[in-house]
Amino acid sequence: MNGSRTPINLCRPNLSCGRARRGAVMGLLAVLLPVLAILAAFCINTAQMQLTRTELMVATDAAARAGGRAFSETQTVSAAKTAAATTAAMNLVNGEPLQLRTNDSANEIEFGETTQPNGVNGRYVFVKIPTSQVASGQKIASALRVMGRRDGGGLSGSVPLVIPGVLNASVFETVQDAVAMQVDRDISVVLDRSGSMETVEFDWPYNKSPWSTAAKDAGVSAGKLTKYYGNYYYANGVDSTTYQQWAWEDYYGLGPAPMSPWQELVIAVDAFLDVLDTTSQEEQVSVASYSSSASLDCWLEKDFQTVRNVVNGLNTGGSTAIGKGMQSGIQALLASDARPYASKTMVVMTDGIHNSGIDPETVASELMGSYNLTIHTVTFGDGADQDKMEDVAQIGGGKHYHAASGAELVAIFEEIANNLPTIITE
Repeated sequence: MNGSRTPINLCRPNLSCGRARRGAVMGLLAVLLPVLAILAAFCINTAQMQLTRTELMVATDAAARAGGRAFSETQTVSAAKTAAATTAAMNLVNGEPLQLRTNDSANEIEFGETTQPNGVNGRYVFVKIPTSQVASGQKIASALRVMGRRDGGGLSGSVPLVIPGVLNASVFETVQDAVAMQVDRDISVVLDRSGSMETVEFDWPYNKSPWSTAAKDAGVSAGKLTKYYGNYYYANGVDSTTYQQWAWEDYYGLGPAPMSPWQELVIAVDAFLDVLDTTSQEEQVSVASYSSSASLDCWLEKDFQTVRNVVNGLNTGGSTAIGKGMQSGIQALLASDARPYASKTMVVMTDGIHNSGIDPETVASELMGSYNLTIHTVTFGDGADQDKMEDVAQIGGGKHYHAASGAELVAIFEEIANNLPTIITE
């Protein structure tokens, strides 16, 4: 042996095999890429369709709620349609405002009522009432239905797909219904009967005094006063205010006599109950009142004449304990005759400044933390603390109203009576 080594031959890779593998991968990609592109386009279009449906649902719900709210406040078909259409246009669906037709034949804004054919635990069903009958007052509607359309029959048209042509589709269509239904209410009215509510200012013209002998003698003849041994006394049921009002209107003929805030409040509550008598819903009303202390004067009542009698029998005088009044008022809404399915509303009225007992803002926070209700506040006259009562309404999720006159107070109570809460049922 010569000790030489045998050379080792290194094999080179098979280039033809590599080319074959690359060719196979390229072929597979040629098949898969179009499929993946179609799947990606399908996913994008599906996401767009889902987003559009959600936007349409939100826009339609908002339009129905706005229309229902306007109808409850104004009881006019035109106002409800305008509110629904305006609100719909404020919401974008696939980047475009949702447009509603307001003509009756389009059936995109309809009026009706809701029923529960399967009982109180069943689903609400919308029953249409011809709009012409609602507009004329022939029938009373308690629900409003809006049909939001993104299809070929709607003003906004069909929705063009982001990637057209997938599965031979270039557009898609979707329709959404929403029904805003007005619900029954249990209402607690909390009234200020403090001393400031009985004050009346008579600006008697020159030479026209209710205390003249001629005026008092006329008062005796009219049964407003009695005379005994030369002294004059008020007759039963007559006081200084009512006697002067008689002298102003009947004896001197000076027109409508000035009234106390309490008298104007009684008129406003009466108007409030008159409106509730005309609604299609069934309301129950309770009355609480306050001065230095508070009382629950009337539990929830469907007989509004009973409520009127209670209010007429209340007396004024004392401080202004608004928070105590609210604490008394909530008791009625928690009683056994309060309906669990009814909307709970508290209306708190004052003409003054809280100056006794627990602060009403504290009470409002406690009530809202424990119960599902809405608190509206009403202030009356220049002496009322509007800022505090506005805060109470804000805490209570309600609205604050201010009246500078008796006529404004009546209008406010009528508006609250018409302001029926609405819920979306479809």
